[in-house]
Amino acid sequence: MLGFLYILGSSAAFGFSNAYWKKAIQGKSFLQIIFNRGLYTTTFFGICYGLDLRFGLFQHWLGIPPHFPPQQFLLSMGLCIFSAFGLFFFVRSLKSKAVSLVAPISSINLFGLLAAVFFLGEHWSITYSIALVCVCGGVYLVFQKEFQFKGPRSFFQAFGGSLLSSFFWGISYTLFKYPVAWLGVLPFTLLLEASVTLLVGLVLFFQNQKREKIPQGPVLILAFSVVLGSTLLHIAYATATMTQVIFVSKSQLILTLVFGQILYREKLSKIQWLGIALLVLSIYVVS
Repeated sequence: MLGFLYILGSSAAFGFSNAYWKKAIQGKSFLQIIFNRGLYTTTFFGICYGLDLRFGLFQHWLGIPPHFPPQQFLLSMGLCIFSAFGLFFFVRSLKSKAVSLVAPISSINLFGLLAAVFFLGEHWSITYSIALVCVCGGVYLVFQKEFQFKGPRSFFQAFGGSLLSSFFWGISYTLFKYPVAWLGVLPFTLLLEASVTLLVGLVLFFQNQKREKIPQGPVLILAFSVVLGSTLLHIAYATATMTQVIFVSKSQLILTLVFGQILYREKLSKIQWLGIALLVLSIYVVS
């Protein structure tokens, strides 16, 4: 039950972040916003990690960080960099209608489910099959207006972008269960944010783009959402199976739509509400 609440809290934070990205990147360089956000989150987690090492400030909630060999650290860093490409394709899709399928495809998270079964050895039950059918039906009803393209080229551009985002995010976030166990919640979260920020910083450096003046208010809001969502999600890895984490995380999609209504006054149709009901049913089935 506690793991279920951690996942819901994480989904609320990430759901708000997903909805707010659209507002934050209007007319701005999305890579620079990712980089600035990463500077805030990395600094925050770095300070927390230093306080935890010195005073054990967070060990009551997060446990004592284990000692880990260099090879586990390097594997963890590689997985963090791998996941950064998922964020890249997701945020880029918000700037281009040609990859509008990224939201529905990544919401199904088929690659994450496959990784949980084949890499983590988790048992696939009939309950999960029922939940997956509910998720597919719900996602289709919610995003049916997005499935409109001007031609085959537009479709394949959309499908390719969504598939790449789903692939990088799905596999990496499932396999994060290993580095969380190796390094501990706080050190791994720091490593994840630092790795993504470093990678994006290198891309910006080699692109040699002129630095834009970006309002820091929206970036700070995104950073706070990531701090809360990442911490709760990584704690949930130790209290629930990965397939449960994936299915219950569908609440993130529901909350993204709710926050979209609040932020942009987007209206949901009856068909979309039916899709949301199916998503809620899939969460209930596995919870």
